[in-house]
Amino acid sequence: MPNRFQRTDPPTVPTVPGAAMAALLDSVDGAERKLYTEQAQAEPVSPGGHAFAQVLDDLTANLDTASPVLPPLYRRRPAAPAPLSAPGDLVLVIGAPVDALAVVRSMAAASDAVEIAVAGTVENTGAPRVDDRRTAVRARAMGVQNSSPVFVAYGLDRGPSPAPGWADTVGSISPDQVWVAIDAGRKPDDTAAWVNTVAALIPVDAVAVEGSAFTTSPETVEQLNLPIGWVDGRTARPAPAQRPVWDS
Repeated sequence: MPNRFQRTDPPTVPTVPGAAMAALLDSVDGAERKLYTEQAQAEPVSPGGHAFAQVLDDLTANLDTASPVLPPLYRRRPAAPAPLSAPGDLVLVIGAPVDALAVVRSMAAASDAVEIAVAGTVENTGAPRVDDRRTAVRARAMGVQNSSPVFVAYGLDRGPSPAPGWADTVGSISPDQVWVAIDAGRKPDDTAAWVNTVAALIPVDAVAVEGSAFTTSPETVEQLNLPIGWVDGRTARPAPAQRPVWDS
């Protein structure tokens, strides 16, 4: 099974200088205008004529069939997954220690998991630690033995520069599913910056939200452009679909 934590660099796209591109477009435009002028003089363009069919074919061939790029407000977020539940599945929840631990405990309670594990900056809980491949394999084996998934709370302190090496540690654990845990009461810009930092380095499947019941603006988490699948200790209810403006 391929390792989804192995990153690949995007292909390099060649660029064309602006002046050269403008000259090229002018040249092509002039050539096309000359071509269609000569064709129009030689043969009238009528719906049943050869020239009309050729023009139609040329237009069809040159149409841009790519999907339009929608503004963020009208993009559809992927459907939120549920926490994995098969025996031995390793679900990692990464966030500030208190948030990650709260989410993991609620997910474990909902799935009847026997115990949880911790990693990163989560300390002094009495739970076993999962900090590398060896301890992750051991935790999976315990999950299989207990017929339950394994939930790991990974503490990652918030800030512009998280502790170095954390992404490599997550990669060595190789979780089957990754959630980011956030507090709905924090400043939206700070939360978005932190989530973007995490998602830029590891694959993120969904967001788990804590504290939405204690803020007057819980909807701000919708701006993260990631599926929200867990809110205040339970599976999130799907939000009403937004209709694009052209459907009104």
